Amino acid sequence: MKKITSNWGLKLASLIFAIIIWFLVTNINDPVISVRYTNVPVTLKNTNLITDQGQVYTILDGSDTISSVTIYAPRSIIDSISQNNVVATADVQDLSSLNTVTINVTTNKYSDKIQKIVTSTDVVKLSVERKASKTLALTATTSGTLSDGYIIGDVTTEQNMIRINGPESVIQNIQSAEVDVDVTGFTSNIGTDADIILYDADGDPVDSSQVSMNIKSVRVNVSIYGTKYVPLNYVVTGEPANGYILTGKIDSNPSEVLIAGRSSVISSVNEITIKDDGLNVTGLSKNLNYTVDVSKYLPSGVTFGDPDYHGTAAVVVHIGSVSEETYDVSTKNVTISGKVDGFDINIDDSEHDTVSLTLQGLKSELDAISAGSLEGTVDIDEILESNGLTEMTEGTYTAQVEWNLPEGVKEKAPVSVYVKVEKNN
Repeated sequence: MKKITSNWGLKLASLIFAIIIWFLVTNINDPVISVRYTNVPVTLKNTNLITDQGQVYTILDGSDTISSVTIYAPRSIIDSISQNNVVATADVQDLSSLNTVTINVTTNKYSDKIQKIVTSTDVVKLSVERKASKTLALTATTSGTLSDGYIIGDVTTEQNMIRINGPESVIQNIQSAEVDVDVTGFTSNIGTDADIILYDADGDPVDSSQVSMNIKSVRVNVSIYGTKYVPLNYVVTGEPANGYILTGKIDSNPSEVLIAGRSSVISSVNEITIKDDGLNVTGLSKNLNYTVDVSKYLPSGVTFGDPDYHGTAAVVVHIGSVSEETYDVSTKNVTISGKVDGFDINIDDSEHDTVSLTLQGLKSELDAISAGSLEGTVDIDEILESNGLTEMTEGTYTAQVEWNLPEGVKEKAPVSVYVKVEKNN
């Protein structure tokens, strides 16, 4: 017993010295050092505690990412772990009244050897509010510029409605959903998938990161039509009042329209013919003013190429008073049409070398006619018919003249001439 307790001071000093030596050796061989990791993600746990109550949450300020995590541990431990071993979680069960959740950071390896973990932030900040839903009509638009001579036709989507869900404050701010297709340089139909963009009441895009959509893109079909200008052609029916005549002049505003359609369709359309019951001049003594719905007369597969054109045309059918003029026309200007074998048939001018022809029409048209410019013909069949003949025989007969007259000019009464028929040798 005396040996054990003797020199106890020396023995205690030796023990302390041994401990110090062990500590120094240990720290020299495996000292505590630190390592810093950046942008460490935080996993939220038990989020169903929010969603099961018909609510949604939004992570604020990117607080589900820790910008800096510093780990203190012996060098051997630090050398054995990486950022992949750092586990950061936040349990929604611990949600505070300020809608913050404490972050717990550990490692999935050698966690009992870690001396200390220091983080740049220790909570995830949430915004928690009621979940809302809304259904929106999907609108398709186009942007860019087509090649010259082409226009946009029908723009359709394969789905025309979209369902969105998210925080009530965000959903209430969303007023429309659109897809857009760039048509720059296209000359044929387009079929493409386009992303859906959400907009607020001011037409500004809304951040959709907090919104879930039943579809995020949709198929859009854009028809591209060729264009060309064609004139409007009007068919006028009826006869004006006695003493009046159609002048042949028709004013139309517009006089031509830009049409659009597939190139194979519009290539064969050279005019738009309008046969409207309203273009009837029966009994009129003044100009007819009428408005026509041109769209009713567009051929199948053809539409208007100008989006600003309203589809109607203002028409004026001009009616003028009838004038009369009498002309002494030389019988030499009347010829025989046809022949009969064995007979010479000629106009008989032995008694009269002129015939009197009264014409009716617009004064301007009659003024342009001279007696010398008027020409007529007598048909062989007319000679036989008007004289009750079944076959040609010698003699002098009368026959009605068919006059070659300008459009809009007509004879007031038929004019006949004598025709001499002689056998030839």
